[in-house]
Amino acid sequence: MNQFPNSVPYPNIQNHINWCWAVVAKIVGISYCWNNSLPCRFSEDTSVCGVVRKDHCGLRSCVCGSCYNEITVDNLQLDIVDRAKDPIRNPDGNLPEDDEAKARALRYIVTGDPYNLSLNIIVAGLYSNVQDLLSTSAVFIDEAIRLGNPFIGNYLLEDGNYHSVVLFPISELQLDLYDPWDGFKERFSKFQIFKGGFLTNQGKGVIRWIQYIRPQNT
Repeated sequence: MNQFPNSVPYPNIQNHINWCWAVVAKIVGISYCWNNSLPCRFSEDTSVCGVVRKDHCGLRSCVCGSCYNEITVDNLQLDIVDRAKDPIRNPDGNLPEDDEAKARALRYIVTGDPYNLSLNIIVAGLYSNVQDLLSTSAVFIDEAIRLGNPFIGNYLLEDGNYHSVVLFPISELQLDLYDPWDGFKERFSKFQIFKGGFLTNQGKGVIRWIQYIRPQNT
């Protein structure tokens, strides 16, 4: 637990070892609403102490908050997990989630309903692809960049686990990469991110597949 009696959880750093999916969806979904002048029912105005979570399994005390000796988490992260998790496979919300959960999270943030299929979410690439994403899905990468909204990138960590990050288009050839594990943010070329490889505090990586929202009028 944090050394201070009362502290606020980090809102955009995953408070749980397996909540990268919820944090990237949170950032991408809220940014999409802002960028497209849509009403957003979410804000970063969290309560002073966050939300108490009695289930401490998987929580990262170094980035969680505390309130009167209770460990707290970011209320939006927890809300997204509770609404978008797989209720059968992951009833407690402590397990990693898949692309469908990230899609449900985006739909929940943007529309208020995790099962509202009116939001068009594009998935390009596969974790099992032998070829790099720049070679197989350049058209989709270019569309995601051209739309100008942050989008989700997924890759295989050196320890064998899959991880999700946020990609912020800067230009046709450059993107900022944000890692929800520790708040790492760095600018890389499109080639580095999707083919040559990038380096974060978690090691080397190459984005294998992406998820982005395609507006209805596109």
